[in-house]
Amino acid sequence: MSCPHYEDYTRSCIQYFPHVMKYPGFDTCDSGEYDNCLAYIALKSGFRCKYQNLCLQDLVLNVPLLVKFFIEDEKTILLFKRMTEKYCSSEQNHVHCACFKLLAQGVHPPVEFFPDGKKFRLRDLILKREIIVE
Repeated sequence: MSCPHYEDYTRSCIQYFPHVMKYPGFDTCDSGEYDNCLAYIALKSGFRCKYQNLCLQDLVLNVPLLVKFFIEDEKTILLFKRMTEKYCSSEQNHVHCACFKLLAQGVHPPVEFFPDGKKFRLRDLILKREIIVE
């Protein structure tokens, strides 16, 4: 396997991100594109926001199943990758994440809420339109 978190038919990312087990395939782990994997990005930084698993759980459980088939395009993956690198796996910036701030106040942010405080529309992802941030 190419991904450094793959070890003897187990993946260390599963320890931190148990929802990965429900993923339909692990082709990314075996390719040169593992560096686009959000779990890999979060693990390579060495820092994990205390709400990271909650945010990922929301993404896994609260995004409609149909939407998941449409958001795995290159443009959307790049968008989520940038957000993960800028906020979720940054010890300095994670406290500036809008989701972090809401969760620290006991407010659960909606699933379409970006770390910078903007919202995206799921229908834009489904229809492969330009992603409009409100």
